[in-house]
Amino acid sequence: MKNKWVLMFLGAVFMAVSANTDALAVGKCDGADIANGPFLYTALGATQATFNGSGGAPVSTSFNITAPSVDSRQQSELPDLFPGEGQVPCAATAYATIGALEIQKVGDATGSPIDPVGIDPSSTLGLSIAGAFALTPNSKLFGIGETANIAVEVSNPNLSAADYGDYEIKLAAQAPGYGIGVGSGLQFSLSLRASTATDTTPPVVTVTKPASDEILGVIPVEIQAYDPVTLPASGLAAMSATVSSAGGAVSNLSIPLSLNQTLPATAGVTVTGTGSFTPTGGAVGTGPGTTDTQAFTSSSRSGIGSYTINAQTQDGAGNTGYGSKSFKVNYSVAFTKESSTRPCQSGGNDTCTGQFQFSVNRSNVISDGAFMYDHTVVVKLVRTSDNTEMATHSYGTTSILSVVQIDSSPIYQTNFKRSTLTGAPTGPASYRAEVYFLDVDNTLVLQGTSANVTF
Repeated sequence: MKNKWVLMFLGAVFMAVSANTDALAVGKCDGADIANGPFLYTALGATQATFNGSGGAPVSTSFNITAPSVDSRQQSELPDLFPGEGQVPCAATAYATIGALEIQKVGDATGSPIDPVGIDPSSTLGLSIAGAFALTPNSKLFGIGETANIAVEVSNPNLSAADYGDYEIKLAAQAPGYGIGVGSGLQFSLSLRASTATDTTPPVVTVTKPASDEILGVIPVEIQAYDPVTLPASGLAAMSATVSSAGGAVSNLSIPLSLNQTLPATAGVTVTGTGSFTPTGGAVGTGPGTTDTQAFTSSSRSGIGSYTINAQTQDGAGNTGYGSKSFKVNYSVAFTKESSTRPCQSGGNDTCTGQFQFSVNRSNVISDGAFMYDHTVVVKLVRTSDNTEMATHSYGTTSILSVVQIDSSPIYQTNFKRSTLTGAPTGPASYRAEVYFLDVDNTLVLQGTSANVTF
């Protein structure tokens, strides 16, 4: 009899509790059916990846995420709702972000287990690991009970050797404010090991600037390089560049480079290094060659001439890649006078002259376009019919009939008299003036040619 009363009492308590619970459920969201619980996850592919060294092919996988559903015992005719937690109460949809929410290191570089160490996903190491997981989509507006398929591509995070080891990553959805739990997530195991093979493929290097010959100035330099994705690929580790002139007056001059990203760089990623070098006389402002008292001479020459940029790179395995580019640096020479008097063009006598004036400047694009004073100037008069050199004038301050002057304009000028030419021609002929200067290597180089002049 006593047991009967106990059972009746417990039954009454259960009915009271159930009635109170039903009342609360009906009261929430004005009686609508509530979808309670966490997100649910189903793995559909690989849940583990191993990368040795740098590079390696990405691993593709996927998983499903399902939002909570309404309990089948709820029978309200009102729309089903997520409960919310104050920010967005009683919502029919829930916005969730999807990504790496938890990271733990559980093994060392050899794979031996260690006591789990939590890695903050917002730390430098955590961001590198989380960034190795590309999720599509990485956010989703979920309806009640809706399932979304998430595609995942896992790449090598290319950590330093000090961070090699085994990691457990929880990929999950979170929808703060909607009353939905994160749930267990997809647990993915990521193993990072030292390279097990030897990389013997050197990096590919290209000198992309200068793109062509340059006018004297601050010469831009650009190097591009990458380590080929040829397994095992160790990634680009170092880049440098030097410049040398053809005759060796400038020899292996280092060119500091600014890189568009830090090294080492993942195999297949192109790294661009930019810098410059300035041949003598090419800088902006006053300095060598900008006044007659600072004029270039045979013992103190300008930086025009032929150069080669040599680039060198190394990958993580110590393989060296090389690239080079040869080009010329010239003056900008422009003739402002190239003529003779009219009688001399069809006849005249041995006093007839060809008159030439020209300017010599550095670049107004990569420098300031300043006039260049260069006492190594040589002007050759060449007969156009057979390319015979008829006379040569060098720098001087005497008569322009025998030297090349630089007047106060400033301008270079010289005249050639018919009677002083080779063979002393008795009649008019067509000639051109060729302007030469000594380059950085003490070689006489052609810098400008006039139009044809008859006298």
